[in-house]
Amino acid sequence: MDKKVLVVDLDGTLYNSNTFHEFLKYLLSYYLNDFRMFRFNTLLFFIKLRMVRLVSHARLKYLTLRMIENEDIDFQNFISKLSKYKNELEEMSDSSFDVKILATAAPSCYADWIAKTEGFDVCLATDFPEHGFSADFENLRERKKENLLSYFEKNNLKSVDVFITDHIDDAPIIKMAKKNIIVNPNAKFSNWLKENLINFEVRKTK
Repeated sequence: MDKKVLVVDLDGTLYNSNTFHEFLKYLLSYYLNDFRMFRFNTLLFFIKLRMVRLVSHARLKYLTLRMIENEDIDFQNFISKLSKYKNELEEMSDSSFDVKILATAAPSCYADWIAKTEGFDVCLATDFPEHGFSADFENLRERKKENLLSYFEKNNLKSVDVFITDHIDDAPIIKMAKKNIIVNPNAKFSNWLKENLINFEVRKTK
């Protein structure tokens, strides 16, 4: 019998926040409290470059991951600070799912911890690229779908039974899922779902 699979997005879905933005704030506080002003000012400089759009979001994520590559960061402490943003998704406690996957563009360095804490079987997230920066290194859009399908192939999984997300960036996975639960969609997203004859239900959260 085919295994029943649940796939859940992170930012805006499992948590009602952008966890990477929260992580940047956490890192700034971490460096400031540790009196590591060079690191603090460097990260702040990267953030300012993004704010004036001199670097892309992907580049900012890459620069941040490169900076913390050898840091001893307490990711569990960071995750505890995210608890106020957590959405209660009833599917997470549904024992009928054989496999629960957290699929996100967030960095794996903390997304893996979130997955373990929340009871997921696996986390597909953005890893630090081994061969330098690439504009599409994030686990996002088509790359997210490709990584999910690769995991399916390696583990003999057949389909996404339920996919929970809040963003149209996940359109590639939305189109392949049997059922979609869309968290707080705006009018544009709702219209796209209807126009593309997507099987979905809306979930309102705080």
